Amino acid sequence: MKQNGFTLIELVVTIIILAILATVALPKFINIQSDARIAALQGLKGEMSGTLPQVHAKAMIENLATQPSTQISLNGDQVELAYGYPAADSANAWDLLLQATFADAIFNADDPADWYFHNNKAEPFIRFMHPSKKSSGDNCYLKYTQAQSSNQAPSFEIVVTGC
Repeated sequence: MKQNGFTLIELVVTIIILAILATVALPKFINIQSDARIAALQGLKGEMSGTLPQVHAKAMIENLATQPSTQISLNGDQVELAYGYPAADSANAWDLLLQATFADAIFNADDPADWYFHNNKAEPFIRFMHPSKKSSGDNCYLKYTQAQSSNQAPSFEIVVTGC
């Protein structure tokens, strides 16, 4: 009499092969870490965008919104401004405005921080990186470009190709 079906060994081998395939293939289909980094960058952009009108309004009240470079006092601390908006010279303004910790990705990369930044004082922008992607070369950052004139607001660009 001929029996049809699988032996226990064949069943176990098949399950092991499927488990190995699932372990290898699943991360390619479900990239949760990448989605989390992108969501964090979008959240940071939202927080930063939300503070800009408040800072600009205070600069307008103090008649500083047309100056290319000035300072304003916020809660007793000085914040660098460019045409009434936070300047892109460092993350100090954002430390104060967002009540988060920012560390320089080049000089303080080992310091624990909520976000890391990289900027070149000669350029009117600053890049903010997630703690797990501290290099702007990773192509996972939020780029903040300061205002270039009194009738132009700052701009944001999120680069996620390397997240």
